[in-house]
Amino acid sequence: MKIDRQKFLDSYIAAFGTPKPDAQAGLDALLTAAEADQDITDIRWLAYMLATVKHECANTWRPIEEYGKGKGHKYGDPVTVTDPEGRSYTNVYYGRGYVQLTWKDNYQTMGAALKNRLLYEPALALQADVAYGIMSLGMRKGSFTGKKLDNYINAAGCDYVNARKIINGLDQAEKIAGYATKLEAALRASVVAAVPGGVPTPVAPAPAPDAAPAAGQTFSVAADSLNVRSGPGASNGVVAGSPLARGTQVQGLEDNGGWKRISAANGVAGWVSAQFLVPVSAPAAAVPASAGPAFTVTADSLNVRSGPGASNGLVAGSPLAKGTLVEGLEDNGGWKRITAANGVTGWVSATYLAPAAAPAGV
Repeated sequence: MKIDRQKFLDSYIAAFGTPKPDAQAGLDALLTAAEADQDITDIRWLAYMLATVKHECANTWRPIEEYGKGKGHKYGDPVTVTDPEGRSYTNVYYGRGYVQLTWKDNYQTMGAALKNRLLYEPALALQADVAYGIMSLGMRKGSFTGKKLDNYINAAGCDYVNARKIINGLDQAEKIAGYATKLEAALRASVVAAVPGGVPTPVAPAPAPDAAPAAGQTFSVAADSLNVRSGPGASNGVVAGSPLARGTQVQGLEDNGGWKRISAANGVAGWVSAQFLVPVSAPAAAVPASAGPAFTVTADSLNVRSGPGASNGLVAGSPLAKGTLVEGLEDNGGWKRITAANGVTGWVSATYLAPAAAPAGV
């Protein structure tokens, strides 16, 4: 994928504020590495990787050493290792890099996978290229905890909260999920999906069906231009009328391995990469006149989901900012269905709601 840096920076600043010059340079280096990483096939994977770096590296956007260097942890004890030439090294395998790699066994595994001397020279994890390789490989393959990106972010849905288990249980999971949601929006606003120079492949028109098929879900194109191909895969040629412009609405017809067959109102039909489509929300249902109890969001950002549970997908308009007033509609096992004044309706974790103070009597 290719990312328009200025568009990304504008969206990033709108979401998080202006980064310091060193942090901006580090973020740019990360995006450059991601553009060259052919194994990152889902824009949401990259969004969650960036959200992890934002948290683990304390907004520096650079590979850093763990504060305290493992003091008080078992992985903070010195370990002596010997390389194939018989040279011995005594190292402390505390957190380093973009994802704070810890423990001698993890350094050994990553060093072998990346074919470097990471086991003997753990400071290599502070080099940006090595740190990126550790993050990409480890998060895609489940090298850190046994959990990987595809377990939580796939064609069936996106669970940014439980994706935290890839790195560290559910520590700060909601906070990082909020980052990922905003970073996904920034990436979708800046990614360039079309392949320059694509030659349209004429496709014979299909015979008219006896009856029009039932319309599928409506989606909107979230890239500046999106190639429509004759089959599910980048090796297939682009069809006449491709690419589609940002904002074009299409009907989703079927799915196949991260690709979606679509039809646009202008007659263009074929397959597109599903990661560059966002669902077009149906109009919100009318809120009953009788208002339920009012609550205030207490988290920095609170995901609103389509059902009661973290496995359910996020609804359009999620997350809600701290201080947002919402109306409570019903409860289900620690989750509350709410509606906000801006029309966002769905389920949130009740842990992050506080009763709103009633107005003082006259």
